[in-house]
Amino acid sequence: MRIIPFVALIASIVPAAAVPADTAVPIMKVLIAPGLMDESVNHGEVKVTVTLSQIHAPAGTPLFTLPALPDLNVVDSKGPVKSQGPVNGKGRDTGKGPVKGDAESDDTRHWKAARAVSGELVIRYRVPVENSLTNGGIPPLGPRIDGKGFSAAGQTFLAIPPSQSPYHIVIRWDLSAMGPGATAVSTFGDGDVELAPGPPSVLERAAFMAGQLNREPAVVTPNGFSAAWSGDPGFDLRPLMQWTSRLHAWMGTFFQTDGDPPYRVFLRYNPANAGGGVAFPNSFVVTYGAGVTAESLKHILPHEMTHTWTSNDLGKWYDEGDAVYYQALLPWRAGMISTEAYLDDLNKTAARYYTNPELSTPEEKIIPNFWSDPWLNTLAYDRGALYFAVLNGKIRRASDNRRSVDDLVRSMIHKARAGDTMTEATWIELVRQEIGEDGVMVHESMMRGGLVVPESDDYGPCFHRVSKPIRRYELGFRPTSLPDGKKRVGGMIEGSEAAKAGLRDGDVVSYRTITTEGVKRDPTATITVTVTRDGNTFPLTFLPRGEAVDAFQWERDPAVPDTGCRG
Repeated sequence: MRIIPFVALIASIVPAAAVPADTAVPIMKVLIAPGLMDESVNHGEVKVTVTLSQIHAPAGTPLFTLPALPDLNVVDSKGPVKSQGPVNGKGRDTGKGPVKGDAESDDTRHWKAARAVSGELVIRYRVPVENSLTNGGIPPLGPRIDGKGFSAAGQTFLAIPPSQSPYHIVIRWDLSAMGPGATAVSTFGDGDVELAPGPPSVLERAAFMAGQLNREPAVVTPNGFSAAWSGDPGFDLRPLMQWTSRLHAWMGTFFQTDGDPPYRVFLRYNPANAGGGVAFPNSFVVTYGAGVTAESLKHILPHEMTHTWTSNDLGKWYDEGDAVYYQALLPWRAGMISTEAYLDDLNKTAARYYTNPELSTPEEKIIPNFWSDPWLNTLAYDRGALYFAVLNGKIRRASDNRRSVDDLVRSMIHKARAGDTMTEATWIELVRQEIGEDGVMVHESMMRGGLVVPESDDYGPCFHRVSKPIRRYELGFRPTSLPDGKKRVGGMIEGSEAAKAGLRDGDVVSYRTITTEGVKRDPTATITVTVTRDGNTFPLTFLPRGEAVDAFQWERDPAVPDTGCRG
């Protein structure tokens, strides 16, 4: 998942007293006033007031983007301002209500004034909050209620000017309607915060949470790691968040960065794709739900934290590839997961890559289809991870184990923080300096969709490569979306495991059990669907796998001790 590069936020978060009184820079004030939240009632609202100073814009100028929301009131120094006609990113008025799901949807509108506006612009509106099977979202960004708290990403509920000119951004919370003990936290800090001059777009990729919150640690220090949640995941989150805090500190040392700002993890329920997450600058959202345990979340937590240091605009092969490459490697090196757990993670990545029917697709075709083709979505993650392993092996052999791909990644991080422009050419030149034109050819082949095959010892001396038959992921039917978030079965594949289990065309199945990404990674994972047929409801379990193909896997060499292979 793409995030704003980390360096953009380091410069933007400052103590309130440090914000200069520079009248040349306009001010953007954001007042967030959540109402009483209660998951059992499943209804709430958040009142928002956004005030923009020094506005001077002719009629028809896009003033802000905002999901389609009721009770929108816009006023400038001359009085009420009417809309020329809110349109979405494709130039059409959607006519829809509040966003209840993925912020990548068509509900974000560009609001244009019917007349020229000037002076101070005040935007007031309310955000209805109701949970549904679909507002968990993929990624999980839309407003929702967990326990007695509210959470959302900024892009799903804030009016944000499209301007890239700097604003002093001031965020204020009014928690008076949430009841005694309510607190608030965002990507930018606990409670009220002020940001140094920067583009309003920093609010888009930011998490916001308020209500009766649980925190770890219970007493949050201004400059440390902390986690926040308001719902009940069904297990104790505190030990897991303590584990994550230790890993975050270890990763900061590994990536060799100084002056990292406070880091926050936001946890919330997701009925659609539990166990996933989305990274923001120096923070991320991770979700719990059916089938998710503390142990299973140890897969996604380091993945999202890696984005904090390595995210940039080079492409999914880099941004997601290095996150998958490091998601188990770094906890393993830190001694925080076992060798078996690390091996299991890399083999699941390899299994999904080598059984992907689209694995020869060029990189240039991934981004246009990233959200529409699930095979291309996962290809970006897996191919990039294996590519990093190949480079790591080549660099180690060329340097007699004095250098590794880690050195290149650190160099990219330091260049970005120094303000250098980061391009694919930047990375290619680093590769060329390490291993010459052979490395460039490896990169170009990967970008064209060439097969990526790490050498037997590219993951270290205690693993060796083998070939095994692995069955491709195959759901066994074509699911059609229904309004209630469930799916109707169609196009049953004769002889598929789903058909053998008794699934039929026309059956209605529960939504959440057939969208879990982890099922694709694990060739042994079964799916349990709740089937409704002829007025009866019952569960069916099957292995969503089809034909077997040869795939590379890695096995542990028992002759090499752990101390000799952690790297």
